[in-house]
Amino acid sequence: MAETQHRKLAAIMFTDIVGYTALMSRDERLALQVLDRHRAILKPLIQGANGEWLKEIGDGTLSAFASAVEAVQCALEIQRSLADDRDLTLRIGIHIGDVVFKDGDVFGDGVNVASRIEPLAEPGGICVTERVYDDIRNQSDLKAQLLGPKTLKGVARPILVYAIELRDKRGKVIATEDQATSHSGPSIAVLPFVDMSPEKDQDYFCDGLTEELIDTLAKIDSLRVVARTSAFAFKNMTQDIRLIGNQLSVDKLLEGSIRKSGNRLQAAAAVLRQAGFKIVPLPGSEPRMAESGRTKLARMEDPRGQPL
Repeated sequence: MAETQHRKLAAIMFTDIVGYTALMSRDERLALQVLDRHRAILKPLIQGANGEWLKEIGDGTLSAFASAVEAVQCALEIQRSLADDRDLTLRIGIHIGDVVFKDGDVFGDGVNVASRIEPLAEPGGICVTERVYDDIRNQSDLKAQLLGPKTLKGVARPILVYAIELRDKRGKVIATEDQATSHSGPSIAVLPFVDMSPEKDQDYFCDGLTEELIDTLAKIDSLRVVARTSAFAFKNMTQDIRLIGNQLSVDKLLEGSIRKSGNRLQAAAAVLRQAGFKIVPLPGSEPRMAESGRTKLARMEDPRGQPL
């Protein structure tokens, strides 16, 4: 059978389910039900907006549109339809690029960038690149906030990223996670865990663990937890830890790493306080220090010296 292949400029939309990795580890049956519902909701909305449903990648989806405006309008309709759904929350990334369509699949820089900016979106939010923003900026019903230049894995140059303002059908702004959790008092940011494995094959697990920690800490009413989007903006960056703390306006940072060796998986973590951002062990624990790139990480042990 002959292969069909053609190249064109397209708006690529990448979606991903928030917390799906953690959900799968807790309840596989429920996770599969959420995945089915995710497909049932998104597919008709994408097709109804003149989009092309290309494929599913785990709990993510990849779609293409001929127009940036249509892609963003579709993304907004998706997020509005899920605004009150606590079991199904998405992040969406959109980029315009030159892509190659081959036998129902799509390849190219446009796909890579869309998948890389998606994690920068708030839960329930949408991030777009400067190329998309340039095409929608004159649309009076579409507003966006500049998040600044972002260094993305596998992308040679920094990319300007914008967050689309979400409004319900009555025109009321839907609060972002940062707006909803903003308050005075103790604050913490969980930075993306680093994959220290020799094979460097635990990136998704690191992201899932980081997300689970953010979700767990966010349940503490007296603690302000920085949104995943803001924290993940510092992934793979070598910025001074004090500058990160100041930029995120927190008095504590939680940083860690994962190392897999054979069948063993070791997690290391440390809490750093604002006063010089020094490592502080958890009560009753004695941290054993290990060098990890730009900072020191503590492998927490119980009082008997056994790793936690």
